[in-house]
Amino acid sequence: MIKATCRLLICLVCVSYFHDVFAQQQTSPGNETERMRYDVTLLASDSLQGREAGTYGEQMAADYISKSMAAIGLIPKGEPAGSFYSEFRMSFPVIFKDAKLQVDDVEFKYIEEFGATDLSSPGEISAPLIYFGKGINATGKKSNGNKAIDVAGKIIIFDIATSLEDNENDRIINEILGKVKEVVNKGAVGVILHNSSRKPTENFLFGSPFTESLNVPVVYIARLPYNKIRKVKSGTCILSVEIDRTVSKPVNVIGWLDNKAQKTVIVGAHYDHLGIKKGKTDPEGHPVINNGADDNASGTAAMLELARWAVGNKNLKYNYLFVAFSAEEKGLFGSKAFCSRPWVNNENIAYMLNLDMVGRLGCQGDTVSALGVASTPVWEPVLDSLAHPDFCIKKINGAPPFSDHSPFLKKGIPVIYFTTGIHPDYHTPRDDAGLINYKGMSELESYMQKFILAAEALPGIPFHKINTLQQTKAYIQTF
Repeated sequence: MIKATCRLLICLVCVSYFHDVFAQQQTSPGNETERMRYDVTLLASDSLQGREAGTYGEQMAADYISKSMAAIGLIPKGEPAGSFYSEFRMSFPVIFKDAKLQVDDVEFKYIEEFGATDLSSPGEISAPLIYFGKGINATGKKSNGNKAIDVAGKIIIFDIATSLEDNENDRIINEILGKVKEVVNKGAVGVILHNSSRKPTENFLFGSPFTESLNVPVVYIARLPYNKIRKVKSGTCILSVEIDRTVSKPVNVIGWLDNKAQKTVIVGAHYDHLGIKKGKTDPEGHPVINNGADDNASGTAAMLELARWAVGNKNLKYNYLFVAFSAEEKGLFGSKAFCSRPWVNNENIAYMLNLDMVGRLGCQGDTVSALGVASTPVWEPVLDSLAHPDFCIKKINGAPPFSDHSPFLKKGIPVIYFTTGIHPDYHTPRDDAGLINYKGMSELESYMQKFILAAEALPGIPFHKINTLQQTKAYIQTF
């Protein structure tokens, strides 16, 4: 009861604080630089306690961003209709404490040979094991045969190899989920997955916080260990999993500029950060807060400023979705949830423009990095044509998966990711609003407006897959 009362008081204080903020916002500075200073200073204030996903600070930041989008004139495009919010389920942290897998007298090493998947629930089961090939269809029959098999009370092992391409992430996920859910719904008490192909299907079994766990243990066994039991058609299996889960429901904040076009541009920036530094206090006993002014209040402020500009530009041919992603710091979970929608694909989305850490121009010289240049053949000539008097553009072909562009890239959507780079205050409590180069942010803002207009003038923006060498080189160029 005491904890609940404290939460209520915190909410009331925060609501009162933001009511005052929005009253002041009516007379907030009218020029671009000062508006972004205003947004960064507010989002990176101690009152929001570092905007950690799933906390009250994140909720208050989302409230500010949604009200800003409404004031700008964007249309709410969240869920349900009429809301700027798009809530998603985040299972984080997921702590896999221990697991056991034994088939007859063959025992497997946890982590080295097998692991619990994000689909798993805790539990311990001893039951007959049945090998099921590549799963079952809706009738309960094996997908590669006609014989129906009773799975009730059994532990099922089947192959999740797929003929789908790597860029068909959603279909791969749905195919795997469909097979697992089917056997569980028909009474299976445990599931063991393996992959007979060399495609990295197992990547979809881990790090999926918006996928609800099933009510049975579900594990994945690696290729070589699986050879120990691949000839076992039946037997006795012992399967146990110990898991602790923390489930929360952060929100992406989404505003739409509808220009009645066939294609849409996504302009995104994550607004969450690391929150309070656990177990640490300053000399006066106050909690140590990671305010994340550059990472990524700066990107959020720049995204809102681009929205203000775009709403006032009546000649844009694309639609524009402005998205403030949450839970980026937990593992890109907000952008992954957003990209799980079937309509987020190459046919509907022209490209994704990502803004992450754009507030420290000068930390790597007078240079702005543009990542993802190789995701389409048109970016390089566009960047070459847009000279800027105040900085140079460092073109980086690759775009490694450390920001919210990554889920879009995996769906075959061209991306461009602007950043002023890493600095010594990155992911430290020193990343505060007073260190932001607001004049530099304004210069970059002007450049991105020109970039958007240049992209608008192109006849098309075809996707090109970034190769492994380009991605590896991008890590070196970025860090």
